[in-house]
Amino acid sequence: MRDPIIYYEDINQDNQNEIVFINIFDHGTGIILSEAHVIAINSTEVIVEPIQEIIKENIRFSGKQVYLEDRLIYETSKYGDLKAYYDDWINYKVVNGKLIGDLRIGDGRTEQYAGYLEVEYAFYEGKYVVKEIRHIEDDEMQTEGLPLPLTIRKNY
Repeated sequence: MRDPIIYYEDINQDNQNEIVFINIFDHGTGIILSEAHVIAINSTEVIVEPIQEIIKENIRFSGKQVYLEDRLIYETSKYGDLKAYYDDWINYKVVNGKLIGDLRIGDGRTEQYAGYLEVEYAFYEGKYVVKEIRHIEDDEMQTEGLPLPLTIRKNY
């Protein structure tokens, strides 16, 4: 396990910063497994719905196609049957004041990744839940947010 990445930002747009801890359990070439924890200003932990549950509930893989509910969001003829990689890529970060989680997809061959499913979270009814799911091409993925390792950034 690596040292956590810590963000101090207003990710729920209430004009008060939250503390976001990203615990990284495994990290290396082509691998990152992490989980997100959010601490509110009153020092209580706020539930973050795991990206694995969000993807399983909202995404359907059908051969070379990826569907969000009934809408096709990605299709390729270049790869075999696509699937999510829950065992080697679960990455959380804070980017532009938003909690983001991403999960790699592909056909099972290391060199044939088909990009990422990116989940943007929103604060709703006391927890962080899916706001939007989108497909991101491999070359467009920002794998790291703007972390503040064990520090607090002040916005002046």
